[in-house]
Amino acid sequence: MTVATDVLPLSRALKESTAAVHDEAEHSPFMGDLLAGRGSSANFIALTEQLWHIYDALERSIEATVDHHAITAVHDPRLARLAALEADLDHLSPGWRERADALPATRAYIERIQACADAPHRLLAHHYTRYLGDLSGGQVIPTLITRHYGVTDGLSFYDFEAIGRVKPYKDGYRAALDAIELSEGERAEVLDEAVAAFRANSALFAALA
Repeated sequence: MTVATDVLPLSRALKESTAAVHDEAEHSPFMGDLLAGRGSSANFIALTEQLWHIYDALERSIEATVDHHAITAVHDPRLARLAALEADLDHLSPGWRERADALPATRAYIERIQACADAPHRLLAHHYTRYLGDLSGGQVIPTLITRHYGVTDGLSFYDFEAIGRVKPYKDGYRAALDAIELSEGERAEVLDEAVAAFRANSALFAALA
């Protein structure tokens, strides 16, 4: 049974249901300080190391469930960030693999992602929160990191040149979301998972602070 036609498109429902937790994550003290120049390059490297753990789990999970119709609809290899994170860390923090342990908040985030294995439609929420966030607010981050901390290399995680113009791509992504057929229960689970994903981000920022 698919959702009724009078409900909000999934992309809009995701945006509205996560508005409060999105704002909380975006305005966390850690990110506020980092982007205002009150942090340090070490803070930025620590964030990048934790993101590596998260994207390692996320992209493994995506590859394992790519044949599920909800994941197939939005899957695009050009979005993959893991290789870029590894290249960035090789430049920013040589030997990082021996030091970059996942924080407890990161492990909890990873466990949340991995728990979607038996219900891949829920993984859609993590795909949305991470990649659309990277394509949106993430685009201002490298400029500020360079301005405040003099970091000019090791920022390829934020480079989406391969997809072309960002706005048309995001519009197409949202259209793909809206075309996915989900039952009412599955749709509700996706929305709940998206809220949980933003809360996991907030918990990570709090841990880094």
